[in-house]
Amino acid sequence: MLKRSLVLSVLALILGFSFSAQAHPPTRVIAQAASKVLKDSVKKIREDDEGVVVLFVKTPGSYYLRRTTANFDALKKKLDESLKSKSEISVTYDSAELNILEVK
Repeated sequence: MLKRSLVLSVLALILGFSFSAQAHPPTRVIAQAASKVLKDSVKKIREDDEGVVVLFVKTPGSYYLRRTTANFDALKKKLDESLKSKSEISVTYDSAELNILEVK
């Protein structure tokens, strides 16, 4: 009787593990850069070979407008206008790298 209960216990243990170790379908994780919007006026603009670094009056951090961004010249013009007039603008940026995506 002891042998039988031991065999049943071992069998239940083995079957329990085999049922709990189910294969799951592969999961694909797609990374997506979240974008955010800030409303502020430009404090300083510094140009380099790849674009411009932008500092804002109230918002901490250095934001970057790359020359490869669509409508680079038009976006830079809006940033320059905000700097000169000290007017507030709306800037959409990717929150991972602080790259400027759009200026309104």
